[in-house]
Formats: sequence, structure tokens, C-alpha cells
Amino acid sequence: MTTAELGQLMVLQKLTSLGASNAIVQKEGNRSSITFDAPNGKTYNVTTRAKTSGTWQTSTNYAAQCTLDKNDNEFWVFIDLGREPNTFYVTPLSWIRNDIYTAYMGYLEKHGGHRAQNDESTHHAISVKRIAGWEDAWREMGLSESVNDSA
Repeated sequence: MTTAELGQLMVLQKLTSLGASNAIVQKEGNRSSITFDAPNGKTYNVTTRAKTSGTWQTSTNYAAQCTLDKNDNEFWVFIDLGREPNTFYVTPLSWIRNDIYTAYMGYLEKHGGHRAQNDESTHHAISVKRIAGWEDAWREMGLSESVNDSA
């Protein structure tokens, strides 16, 4: 099982333990996501990012200048599999896309408008400090730790 697959499985289990129902993994091309119904009646879509060390890896193709949508039903859940217990960071899609955009624009500004080594690269790393404020923010998706304190 790859890190990505294990991360998705752990997020799926966590969602279910917090009261998510009808949770299913959907694949579209080489991307997959989790769709579930929350106790608040809303349906959510979750993309997972997993790591065992270092930073989470993604692409600048997700970068977009946007404002936080408080009614977002799409989220990214970052999971740190290298920590026990695993640590989860729950970010609204609109927030993480803007964060990637802001970080990437800052990076380009430092390097004269170009990538340091390869302008064609879309690689983007996300460190814990950038998303630390979203640790265990399950309430953003209508879920609560109080459903099952042993999760």
C-alpha cells in the first residue's frame, strides 16, 4: 500500500469515527477523493494528502487567488503518518488553493519571476507550519470529536 493509499484509508476511517455516513472513495482518472454525508445534512468531498516525513507534495496547478468560502463543501485533509497518533489538518479547498497561490507567488518574487531550477516544474511542497491552524478542524465539515472520543 502506498503512502497516498494508506493516508486515504486513515482519513476514511477517521471520518467514519466522527459520524460521517455514506463515505465512499471515488476515482476520476488518476485522482481519487472521498465523498460523505455529515450529520449536519451536507455532502462533502475530501481530497487527501499524506506524508510520513518532510513536507506534503502537490502541484502549483492547484494555485488560485481566491477568498475563503465559509460554505465550502470541498476540503483537503492532510495526514501526517509519521506521527503517533496520526495528525490531521482539515483545510477548505478555497483556502488551500489560495495558500498555494500566495506561497508560489512569493517564491517566484524571490527568484526574479522564475523557478530556481526549472520553469516547467509544477512541484510544490506544503510544510506543517503553513497549515498548523487547521489541525483537527473537523467542525468545518460538520463533524465532531465528541461523537467518538476514542477515535
